[in-house]
Amino acid sequence: MLLAASMLMLFAAVIVLRLLYIQLWERSRYKQMADRQYIIKLPLDAQRGLIYDRNMNLLALNEACISIGLDKSQMEGTATRYARELARVLPVSEARLRRRITSVRSHFLWLVRRIDSDYGIKIASLQLPGIRVEKDTRRRYPHQDIGSHILGFTNADNVGIEGVELSYNSTLAGRPGWKIIQRDGRGRAKPEFVIDEQEPRQGTDVVLTIDYILQTIATEELRTAARQYNARSGSIIIADPRTGDILAMANTPGYDPNAISDSPVTARKNRAITDVFEPGSTFKIATFAALMEEKHVREDTLLNCENGRYVDNGRTIRDTSPHKILSAADVMRYSSNIGTVKLAKMLSKEEMYDMVRKFGFGSRTRIGLEGETPGIVHQPRAWSSYTRSSLAIGQEISVSLLQLTMAYAAIANGGKLLKPNIVRGTVNQNGQLEEWPNAKVVRRVISESTAARLTSLLRRVVDSGTGKAARIPGISIAGKTGTAQKPREDGKGYSDSEFVASFVGFFPAENPRYLISIMLDTDRQHQWGGASAAPTFKRIAQRILIADRKQENYTGLTRKQADEAGKNEQSVAVVDRIVLPDMSSRRFETARAALLDMGLKVSADGEGEFILTQSPEPGTILTRGDEVHLQLFSVVESDGYIEMPSVVGLSLREALNRLAIENIEPVVYGSGRVKSQKPRAGTRVRAGIRSIIECDPPAFKVSSVLRAGMK
Repeated sequence: MLLAASMLMLFAAVIVLRLLYIQLWERSRYKQMADRQYIIKLPLDAQRGLIYDRNMNLLALNEACISIGLDKSQMEGTATRYARELARVLPVSEARLRRRITSVRSHFLWLVRRIDSDYGIKIASLQLPGIRVEKDTRRRYPHQDIGSHILGFTNADNVGIEGVELSYNSTLAGRPGWKIIQRDGRGRAKPEFVIDEQEPRQGTDVVLTIDYILQTIATEELRTAARQYNARSGSIIIADPRTGDILAMANTPGYDPNAISDSPVTARKNRAITDVFEPGSTFKIATFAALMEEKHVREDTLLNCENGRYVDNGRTIRDTSPHKILSAADVMRYSSNIGTVKLAKMLSKEEMYDMVRKFGFGSRTRIGLEGETPGIVHQPRAWSSYTRSSLAIGQEISVSLLQLTMAYAAIANGGKLLKPNIVRGTVNQNGQLEEWPNAKVVRRVISESTAARLTSLLRRVVDSGTGKAARIPGISIAGKTGTAQKPREDGKGYSDSEFVASFVGFFPAENPRYLISIMLDTDRQHQWGGASAAPTFKRIAQRILIADRKQENYTGLTRKQADEAGKNEQSVAVVDRIVLPDMSSRRFETARAALLDMGLKVSADGEGEFILTQSPEPGTILTRGDEVHLQLFSVVESDGYIEMPSVVGLSLREALNRLAIENIEPVVYGSGRVKSQKPRAGTRVRAGIRSIIECDPPAFKVSSVLRAGMK
């Protein structure tokens, strides 16, 4: 009995200790297990802040869509079964879905983020337990490539990746929330039973300094210039020299942030701030500024320009046009390298270097965008015997177009280097704009008198010098052309076939309101800034002036000035974007005439009087001078039988169009491009017959975003 009692006491003690262990030490673990069985925590994404231009035009918005999730605790079947069923209707492969389901350990996971709402009906038809279709939003850029390098884009999780979306992600993103809901005894979620929740805090709207109209003008004219002057790449910046506001910043090649996978990584670079180049003659303002500040030269100082050829330290300096005796003012007007090199000899190394640094070269402008380069400026102790002469004419130095823009802005505004601005402010909860403090002066570079003297020299460049192609009657313009050979990649000298043509100018010269800088990476034939970049400046300025006539005081010019400047230039449109219409099945001659009327070029392949397909696709945004390629076909008399056309490899839209032309009724399985057809191509069939076409899953344009979310 004693032994039995002892055993019972021992057993009771073990039970008590076990209960204490479970209730105290293991409490949190069992609570987590219970929570996983009876509750589920769902993430609630915050609405991302919108992005506006300075006039409150939307540049980035949020579009309604859906996200597909899976509660694995409710699955009735294997991961393979779910992946196979879902792959039939979703733009994701079966293998990727299966890998996603098996690799994620948590009970709830997102299968696909932010896809078209149309997929919701298809998903519901599968009736797979545990699948959740949640309302969501995704980023959309309504103007496609307009401003894309400034705006950047977001990934599948709505996190900024490039541009303003990245640099101001914390402002735009807001704070995500969550919702805890109850499950029933079978593990099914009950959204109506909310245990606890935290509402997401919406992101803050951001207003940029960019002007959509000017951004459109810059983008279109850069595209035109690249085509006209065979430029591999290029950039344009339009700025307000009084405040440092960036009004437009365009680059080519460009890209559509709505379809990231359609463009190479190199097309997404904001070359205006990330790429450097030797500025050539546009850099001569630094040399002349140093000479004037140190009182080494006057405008009427005479120099012998050696009739176009001068040997300096054993190195030959040449001018594009030979001159003998020129004044210092004419050295700038005709962009004489020889005259500039001789003038630079009046400066010490320190005087030259100090002025270069004062203008901001060799330092980031702190515009607030990721990837900005400081450029390359060598210190005097590293200079060779050639450096001072090279630097005077814009060689042995590398600058960004933004640095060059702000240097010229310092001349235009009376001698002050400003910090460039890309964000004007944010929108508060009351819908009011809260402007950020801008027009920050970094330093005074030159005196007001020196700035006025330099402006006068730059006016002569446009009036009667190398920049005559930028001249607009009735408007005073100050500017400078530049031409520079590109250094070889191996570092051995300069290329004979690759050049950088540039022009920087501002107007009206007496009270500058706009500064436009242009850089084109072009070939030998179009190397001269005065023949390529300067005409581009003129076209941009004319379109701004036309906008001024439509909108009073847009540029600060009087109505009379704007009318005079825009005289006989009515053909220059303010916004020259063309939405390509659908020309399929139309008569070639009719379609060709319509496209030519729009200012587009037309090419065609095949024979016949009707259009089968076109490239680019309908809805593509084009500008005047772009080419549209048409594929033609003929309609011939038939005895009731026709030859089955080949539609394999065509998009579904193209295939349906082709079959409709031949009076064949299609039966479609899948979507995307056609991978097989019945009857086979070439088979003689009776008109009106049914044809079965099977398609691959579509090459979904947002697939890169979705793929990023699946990793």
